[in-house]
Amino acid sequence: MTTTAPRPTRPAPSRPPAPLPYRRRVENSILRMQGRLDTVAADSVVPWVYAVVLFLILWGLAMARYRSLENGIELANYVQAAWLVGEGFEPSTSIRGGHLFANQAGLLFWPLAQIARFVPTAPLLLGVQSFALASTIVPLYRIARRVAKLRAGAATAIVFLYSLYPPMHDLNLADFHIESLAVPALVGMVLASSFDRWGRFAVFAVIVVAARADLATVVACYGILLIVQGKRRPGILTAVLSVLWLLAALLWLQPELGDDVLPHVQYFTAYGDSPMSVLWGMVTSPVQLARDVLSRSSFNHLVGLFAPLLFLPFVAPRYFLPVVPIQIFYLAAELPADTFDNPQQDVPAIALLFVAATIAVARTGRLGVERVNVDRRILGALLVTAAVFFTRDALSTPYNEPWGWASRDASDQARRAAVELVPTDAAVQTSESTLTAMAERSSIHVLDTSSTVIAAERSLVDAEFILFDEAGTDDWSTVWLSNFDRNIQRRGYAQVYRAAGVTLYQRIG
Repeated sequence: MTTTAPRPTRPAPSRPPAPLPYRRRVENSILRMQGRLDTVAADSVVPWVYAVVLFLILWGLAMARYRSLENGIELANYVQAAWLVGEGFEPSTSIRGGHLFANQAGLLFWPLAQIARFVPTAPLLLGVQSFALASTIVPLYRIARRVAKLRAGAATAIVFLYSLYPPMHDLNLADFHIESLAVPALVGMVLASSFDRWGRFAVFAVIVVAARADLATVVACYGILLIVQGKRRPGILTAVLSVLWLLAALLWLQPELGDDVLPHVQYFTAYGDSPMSVLWGMVTSPVQLARDVLSRSSFNHLVGLFAPLLFLPFVAPRYFLPVVPIQIFYLAAELPADTFDNPQQDVPAIALLFVAATIAVARTGRLGVERVNVDRRILGALLVTAAVFFTRDALSTPYNEPWGWASRDASDQARRAAVELVPTDAAVQTSESTLTAMAERSSIHVLDTSSTVIAAERSLVDAEFILFDEAGTDDWSTVWLSNFDRNIQRRGYAQVYRAAGVTLYQRIG
């Protein structure tokens, strides 16, 4: 009996796999990208890429304001100081009056003044400030990756949050402040101390105190934090040396350069008339101190620091506690009104609040095999918050149309033309709009047009040229403008140029 072999069965035709939902495809793409970034090699390159991109944006914004002549007294003061140093003189400026280092003992400006001999001063200072603020991303990203153990996606969210932080943008656009160079150094201090790299820590600490003397308070408080963490020897050295430098600067260096006058005392007249009496007055007047620190303007300022971070620093408060003592002094001070609300006072807060926020983000997540996984909804809320507060509060918000800052209208062209008519060695008094453009000379003074004609005339000095810009007046009437012009000419000046509200006077006879 023969048997027939069974016929081979044909496999059923395979159906093509169903396409993944769009959401799943996006998630897979994000996971693949995150996998490429979650490597040691990427950690060495990625933060620098972020920093370079942010630097180009920040410097572009700062240079746009500079090109449109919107800078004020602070940048002009530093430009004149750099020019004086380059010419072999002490940095005693006529714009602010007095020795530059008598104010904050910002000795870090000295090497910048040496470099300014070879390159344009204002672009150099603005570029250095923008680079310092942008380079803060590097130690901040490494804290997120190595200390907080965040995945690359969460670390990138921290970078994005910093890149849109309104106080940082305001500091970048507020002319130039040497203390801005302390922002990356403060974050670098935290990173170095986390891995017991005390040589690097010392370098960063020196940069901080050399940028501004009173920042030694923050460094000293961080030294106390190190002692609490069990790092006694470096903590004690940090605290002691910082206090010694602070006392030397406040009681010897700054009064020596400032004709035995400490300029900070004038902002604390409610507490005393000397550094020690101010400190004692704060200790013995806690109610007055609390009233000043918790005033409505101070409260709004603090909200502006914490709210863009979703108040996350309060989850890890010990990382920003070193800022508290100096912040109390800043809030209690009776500082003069400033166009930018004195953003240089936020330097320590910008640095350490972001360190605290980074650690706080890690505490909201769950530890995996090697990294902390943070809920994407939390990261999404952070990104939305960053975008909202940047759009609402930052000086470079789209509402201010920063893309048009670099353009020059008829007034800008008139200012440039007037500046060209003033000899480089002539003594000049000018409105704020052209201060920086003419700051590289030994004698230049500010023409006060911010309030009344009387204030402007009282600010007049015996200069060879006076450059008056109507755009800097506080809505002067036609009568005021004509009276000011007539009084200037009565003082022995004649008009040599006039266009688009810009008038240049030259002394005759």
